[in-house]
Amino acid sequence: MVKEENIDKLREMVNRLIETEEEVVDLTEEAIEKAENATTRYLLRAIQHDSRKHADFGRAALEILEFKTIVGTKERKEVWDLLKKHSDMEKKHREFVAQMKYLSKTPALKYIFRQIWEDEKKHHMMLETLMTKRFEKDPEAQWGFLLSD
Repeated sequence: MVKEENIDKLREMVNRLIETEEEVVDLTEEAIEKAENATTRYLLRAIQHDSRKHADFGRAALEILEFKTIVGTKERKEVWDLLKKHSDMEKKHREFVAQMKYLSKTPALKYIFRQIWEDEKKHHMMLETLMTKRFEKDPEAQWGFLLSD
């Protein structure tokens, strides 16, 4: 049985997470504007992007906590086709970035390409999760009762 107070507490915490991530986005924007070094600006933008992503993850968590309607059959088919195509593209792109990582000898470049590769790996895992959990025949079984005891 889902404990309502746990859901309320989690909802409150997720809203706080979203607020914090949005503050980080704003603070990072100020730092980007003041930074003179292009590399520093690009890396700060990457951090800013991650904070935006974390806020979006929080919004997705709130949707799950609201137990909203899952997905209709028509939308499921359309989204599934797009996810499959995207998943295939991500796999090829990961292989491409792996080659770049392998060819790089400079530690800074290796670091940057490793970060990109790790992100691509996460993207692929997220797409796979969406494809196997969110759009399966009974998605509520995987998403609707995440807080069950």
